[in-house]
Amino acid sequence: MRSLMCNLSLFLRALELKYKRIFSIEEIERETILQWMFGASLLFFFITFNRWITSSNVTIEAAQRGSAVCWEYFQNCADFYFLHEIGVGYSQTIFYMVLYGIMLLIVYCMWQREWARAHVLLTLLLLWEILVVLVLSFSDGAPYYYYHIVLTTMLLFVRHKEFFLKFSFVFMYFMSATTKLDSTWILGTYFTALRDGLPLFPDILAAPITNVVIFMQMIGAWFLISRNMVLQRIAFLYFLAFHLYSGIFVLYFYPSVSLPPLLILFGPMYRYTSIPFDKKTFAGILVLLLVTIFQLLGFTAPGDRRMTLEGNKFGMFMFEANHQCIVTTGTYRRGEPISRPDFEVADGTPCTGFFCLTKRTTTEAGEGRTVREERYESGTAWNRCYPYERWSRLQAQCKRDVSIERISLRLDHSINGGPFYRTVDEENICNVPYRAFGGNAWIKQPPEAPLIGYPVTNTYN
Repeated sequence: MRSLMCNLSLFLRALELKYKRIFSIEEIERETILQWMFGASLLFFFITFNRWITSSNVTIEAAQRGSAVCWEYFQNCADFYFLHEIGVGYSQTIFYMVLYGIMLLIVYCMWQREWARAHVLLTLLLLWEILVVLVLSFSDGAPYYYYHIVLTTMLLFVRHKEFFLKFSFVFMYFMSATTKLDSTWILGTYFTALRDGLPLFPDILAAPITNVVIFMQMIGAWFLISRNMVLQRIAFLYFLAFHLYSGIFVLYFYPSVSLPPLLILFGPMYRYTSIPFDKKTFAGILVLLLVTIFQLLGFTAPGDRRMTLEGNKFGMFMFEANHQCIVTTGTYRRGEPISRPDFEVADGTPCTGFFCLTKRTTTEAGEGRTVREERYESGTAWNRCYPYERWSRLQAQCKRDVSIERISLRLDHSINGGPFYRTVDEENICNVPYRAFGGNAWIKQPPEAPLIGYPVTNTYN
């Protein structure tokens, strides 16, 4: 038995050494800045899972009622859901408390300087985040998760970790600026179209400020990795102020993924990191290439993706436009409709939710048929009114309810305070497929999409 235990100990030790060599754990053991990044990554996992523990986005119940939305390239992902939402079962809360326990173990391993074990445990958290954000839930696809996934991937799996962490952080700034090269930001209309305008500044300064943001994200951000300490500090202080200011809009969540890496990588501990030139850079370059491809996928659909929102979840799309929309559905049934009272909200009543149901009417359609018309209005400028999201939920409704003959869908969409255009007008959305790449002919844009009317001034949140 003693011999067996000795051999097992030797095997595990050899396995650990090989693991450390493959993933360059010695860099983490050696560099304080990488150890701090370990903590920053763990912080955002805690914030993310605290949000997801009560979310129903990837639960069996969401799939059953048709509210789950899969990515366009994996439209049957709900078949793989295994968690029950709160109120039905405890599986989701049990699952996330297990993840909480893993996070506590990571903290203990960090304290004990057992970085290989901490690395394995953090990898488990990252795999679940990638699975949810990029495979199981279209609703959870968002730039702050992309930032975190990329930075954590660089921390865990590439060599020359410090260089690639710094470079990828700046590179994602650059990528996010590519969605701002239009009138939304060049003319400042994103903010001047809002009822409250740009916080703390008059509308006349909106265009100069937004153009400074574009310049700094495309060009100024590269000075964050400069050997010139004066330029590096100017860039650092600008982005520190930028993220604190942007929290007025995006609240704590986005600053929680961006500010800790900014402070750790480019703040008081900053040191110039030269570009590595050896074959060990392959993994880091591969990750950057994948980020680039993911960004470019958003441009595969023809026309203005701000209007059609096709491919808009690919890449760093934050603040690409502010939106208003009106969605009208007509559900044609055989027999009696589902018993829900008809109503119509009076004009001028504020819509304070993400999507507000403002009208429901039921009428006879002849031969024992009824049609229930429902109108939804967006309540926030950052609700992007994805046609795909509405299509996905209506498709689930068509398949789930055998009494439904067809569902009509109209979507009127306005960006940056411009006119409402009817981008979708389908008599039977149940028979309409959705293509993940290359565009969908049933989603129109001007001039094919007719002008319907003009919006009132909206608010960001």
